[in-house]
Amino acid sequence: MKTFPTRLDEPYELTIDEVVHEKLTLLDLQDGETLIDLGCGDARNLIAATKLADIRCIGYEILPKALEASKKNIETSGLIDCIEIKEESFLNADVSEVDALILYLTRFSLGQLSLKLENELPVGARIVTHDFDIPSWEAEKVIHFKSTKAIPFTLYLYRKN
Repeated sequence: MKTFPTRLDEPYELTIDEVVHEKLTLLDLQDGETLIDLGCGDARNLIAATKLADIRCIGYEILPKALEASKKNIETSGLIDCIEIKEESFLNADVSEVDALILYLTRFSLGQLSLKLENELPVGARIVTHDFDIPSWEAEKVIHFKSTKAIPFTLYLYRKN
């Protein structure tokens, strides 16, 4: 994975496709749902999700290099009508009508988001992240996954009660 610095001193890493697929499988996306990626990077998670179900996708991103890549990838994929990218901090994201969230944020940022998610997510919303758990949340599933290159990952699935 490539790592780039962000404005929040969080890593911007490109998640490998195998992990993206496993995370999306855990979310079990259904037609008509809304998926949000907080810190969507190059939008590969959202693009991959549109191949699994007829869903609405929204990404939040502030890193200029990632924004440029996301817009190019969405355009190249012909998904301009399916995926919306918002140039704003994930801390300001409207998650009140989301069905699923796909995240790759450190425990620090997940801790910052924890109370927001608790207060704003609708009951039943699903969250999947990897490598870092959400402080004060109990995962519904924890999956230990090894990539084909034998890189270990831990995936966490949460559901808002």
